[in-house]
Amino acid sequence: MPAGAGRGLLPPFRGLAVGTEEPAWIMGGTPALKAVIALNVIVYIVTSYSTMFTQTTVEWISRLGFVPAQFLVEPRSFYRVFTAMFTHADIFHIFFNMYFLYLFGRAVERTLGSARFLALYLASGVAAAMFHTVFTYLQSPTALAIPSVGASGAISGVLGAYMLLYPGTRLAACFFLLFVPVCFEMLAAYYLLFWFAVQVLEGYFALNSQVAFFAHAGGFITGIALLPLVVDRVRLRYLQYLRAPVLFGGILRFIPWRHRGLSATAKSLFAALSLTLLAGAAFSYVIVSTKPALLAGYTAEWTAGNAAGADRFYVIKAPGIRAFPVVEAAASLPGRILVATLDALGVLEEPAGRVQLSKPIRIVVPLTFYRSLEVTVVPLSIEVSYTPAGLLEEAKVVELVRPTFFFRSFQLEGHVVLFGETDTREALQLLALANIALTLAALYVVLYRDEEYVIAPEF
Repeated sequence: MPAGAGRGLLPPFRGLAVGTEEPAWIMGGTPALKAVIALNVIVYIVTSYSTMFTQTTVEWISRLGFVPAQFLVEPRSFYRVFTAMFTHADIFHIFFNMYFLYLFGRAVERTLGSARFLALYLASGVAAAMFHTVFTYLQSPTALAIPSVGASGAISGVLGAYMLLYPGTRLAACFFLLFVPVCFEMLAAYYLLFWFAVQVLEGYFALNSQVAFFAHAGGFITGIALLPLVVDRVRLRYLQYLRAPVLFGGILRFIPWRHRGLSATAKSLFAALSLTLLAGAAFSYVIVSTKPALLAGYTAEWTAGNAAGADRFYVIKAPGIRAFPVVEAAASLPGRILVATLDALGVLEEPAGRVQLSKPIRIVVPLTFYRSLEVTVVPLSIEVSYTPAGLLEEAKVVELVRPTFFFRSFQLEGHVVLFGETDTREALQLLALANIALTLAALYVVLYRDEEYVIAPEF
C-alpha cells in the first residue's frame, strides 16, 4: 500500500511468535475477534478476486482507502478510516495482520469482554489514522493524498493493551539464519517494546517506505492510553486473583499488598520511545503553524471512446515545492492519464508562460502497487482557469493517448473542476495536539498506573 499497507505487522525478528495466557475456559470466548477476522477476510476476497487473491486492485484501494488529504478537504469522508481498517493490500499484508490479531487479540478480548475489546480496537484504528496524518505531513506533505489501508493501526492498539496486561507472558520468537530456523523465548513486554521501537525508528528514518510506521506506533500508544477506560475492573481483579500465588495446596491464595507491574527497564524503554513521538508531534505542530500546505480536491470527468467515467484526485501545494498531484487517488486508468497529463503540462498551478501543445509527452501511469504503464500523450487542446491562490480551478482537455503496448490509441477528453480547497493549518494542529495528549496519557499509565492492570507480571 502506498503509505500504509505493504508488510503489515511483521514480527520484529521477521519470524513468528506464540504465547499462552489463561486457559480459554476461564476467560470465555472471542466472538468479536472472530467476527473482525471474518470481515477482514471477506473484504479481501471481494477486493482481490480479480487478481486471483494475490492483491487488492488499485480501484478498491482508491474506493476504500483512507486518504488524509480527502479527510482534510472533506471531513465527511471520515468513514474511510473504517473502510480502510478492513481493507488490505495483498495476501501477505492480511496474513500477518490477522495472525498478529489472533495471537494477541484472544487474551485481550477475554480480559476486556467482547464489546470493550471492539471499542478499543476501533478507537485504536481511528487514532492510528490521526498519527499517520500528522507524521505524514512532517515527512512529506505530498504523501497526504496517497490512500492507506490495513488493520495494522487497530491491531497495534491490541498489542499495546496486551503489553500492559500480560508483560510476563513468554513468547517464542523465531527467525531463519541461513535457512536454519532459530527460536528463543522472550517476555511479551520486551518483544512488544522491541516491535514498538522498530515502528518509531523506521518511521523516522525510512522516509520512502510504503509502510505507515507511525500509524502502528500511534495505535500502540492508544491501546495503552485507553485501556483504563475500557477495562472491566471486576473481570480484571478476578484474573489477577487467579494469577496470585497458591498456598497450602490451593486452600489460600496470597494476594500481595502491592501488585507487581512493569519493570523499570520496560518503563524506561517505553518512556524513551514515547518522548521521541512527543517530540515529533510537537515539531509537526510548529511546522504546520509556520508552513501550512494548501490542499485542493478535484472532480475529473472523462470520455474515452465509448467509455466514460468520473474520478476524484487531490493536489497539494506546500511551501517551497510545486503543486503536486497524487495520480493513484484516481481510480480509473483514463482518470490517471488525465491527471498525469495536467501535471506534465505544468498547469496544476498558474504557469509563468504559455502551455506547449501538440508536443508528445511520455508519462508513466501506475496500474498496481507493482506495475506501471508507459504511455505517450499528445495534448490537442486545453482551457484552464485558476483560483486567486494560483491553483487550477477548471480545465478542459482533449488529448490523444498512445500506449506503448497492450492498449490501442484513443482520444481522451476530460473536464476537471475544483470542488474543495482548504488550508491544513487548523485541522493538523488539532490532530497534533490529540497525538500529544494520547502519548502523554499512555506515558502516565505505564509509569504510574501499570500495577493496576498487569495480570501476568514480568517477575
